[in-house]
Amino acid sequence: MKTSLVTIDENASVYEAAELMTRKSVGSLLVKRTKGKIYALVTDADLVRKCVAKRKMGLKVKDVASKPLVTIPPTADLSEAARVMGLKRIKRLVVVKDGRVSGIISETDIVQISPSLYDLIVERDRATR
Repeated sequence: MKTSLVTIDENASVYEAAELMTRKSVGSLLVKRTKGKIYALVTDADLVRKCVAKRKMGLKVKDVASKPLVTIPPTADLSEAARVMGLKRIKRLVVVKDGRVSGIISETDIVQISPSLYDLIVERDRATR
């Protein structure tokens, strides 16, 4: 789980999001409302698929962010995280403890720790065939 988290305001431009991801060497940013509450995640894939590929570069982060935020508690085990990722067809889960974001776990994190759980993650591909 990554615990050095990077946030961005929902009204930031997609350019600002891409620049921040590059500067911080991350593939996703937690999106916060103007009042500071985190409610979404914007990924590098969101920027490519929803902005670049559609030639819509004038968008704000809130327009392309993945919502709702899919979360798990820190007490969940890796197999549960892999199962949720597979069912929800996502590559990252936000870990929330006592109502606060404490980290992000990615499918890469899971596969590095336990390659045998990869099958749970790819269930999303099998289910759509």
